[in-house]
Amino acid sequence: MDFTAWKVDLSALSASHESGFTIQIEGNPKDPSSVSPGRFPPTLNGVDQARLLRHGMEAIAKAAAAVKTKPAAPKKPAYVPPANKPKRPVLSLKKREQA
Repeated sequence: MDFTAWKVDLSALSASHESGFTIQIEGNPKDPSSVSPGRFPPTLNGVDQARLLRHGMEAIAKAAAAVKTKPAAPKKPAYVPPANKPKRPVLSLKKREQA
C-alpha cells in the first residue's frame, strides 16, 4: 500500500486516501483543533492504521504550507490628528517640585 497517495481538499478541510480512508479536520490545517478519521480499511493492522493517519495529516499540512497567502496590508493608525490642529495646554495631575 502506498501511504503517500493522498488527495487533499483544503476548502473542505479533508483528505482522502486511494484506499477509501478519509480524514476531516477542524481549525488550522497546520495545527488542527480536531481530527475525525473515517473507517480504516479492514486489512490494516494497528501500526499501519497509525502510519496511514500520520501520513494523511502530513499531506494536509504540506498542502496548506504550499498555498501562498497574500501579505497583510499595512495597518492604518486608528486616529490621525489633522495637521492644522492647534496646540493646547495639557492638564497635569502630577505635583510640581517647588524651587
